[in-house]
Amino acid sequence: MRKSHQFKSLSVISLDEGREIGRIRDLVINPQTSEVAAIIVQRRGLFGEQKVIPFARVVSVGNNALTVQKIANAERITSLPQILGLIKEDVRLKGVRVISEGGAALGHVEEFYVDTTTGKITAFEVSGAPGEGFLKGKAILPAGEVRTIGKDILIVRNGAEESLTRSESKLAESMKSLKDGTNRLVQKVRDIHIPGEEKEEPSESATQAPLEPGGAMSGGHGAEPEPPQNVQNGTAREAGPPEK
Repeated sequence: MRKSHQFKSLSVISLDEGREIGRIRDLVINPQTSEVAAIIVQRRGLFGEQKVIPFARVVSVGNNALTVQKIANAERITSLPQILGLIKEDVRLKGVRVISEGGAALGHVEEFYVDTTTGKITAFEVSGAPGEGFLKGKAILPAGEVRTIGKDILIVRNGAEESLTRSESKLAESMKSLKDGTNRLVQKVRDIHIPGEEKEEPSESATQAPLEPGGAMSGGHGAEPEPPQNVQNGTAREAGPPEK
């Protein structure tokens, strides 16, 4: 499924010849069948001719190109009278008002979604405006709720507003899910046990009283300080009277 604007400017490639036929200029809508009947291709060059490819001849729709089997699949508009009639009817969908059978205004169409395999229109993105209808913001309307596709108005069945899925709700759910996932990841990182990073217990010496001035340690229990030592030739010995 792809938004209609994502078709625009896609390169059209022939598989048999390995050549670019042109780029997609527009989509031709069949309001009776609620589908994209054909695509209009602009040939390369300053005065490039426009060609039409019935959607049934499309092999695949990718992110960067649409493919057909051969160059001959793109024909002149006058060669396909049924497609020519739809082009003259000029159903655009974007911008048309959305009205229920009972006369309630829901908003207007901002975008529509197309099944890239069949060309069927699967859903409409409906937007409300102040004074235009009950809808505020954007919502997705399933194509099954549409009764009539007109040039100026999209007629939906009564109660279709209950089928609207608000875009903001989906965005909020996605953000909440992302936030929850991030919090879980952070907690897992905190719980990871890294060898050599155990919390060190305070050593016995660290719990003893601090050194008194002059370097003697206070025992805290009346212990006598050790006698000072002299160092001579790298050997420690007890301090005594000076040698004669």
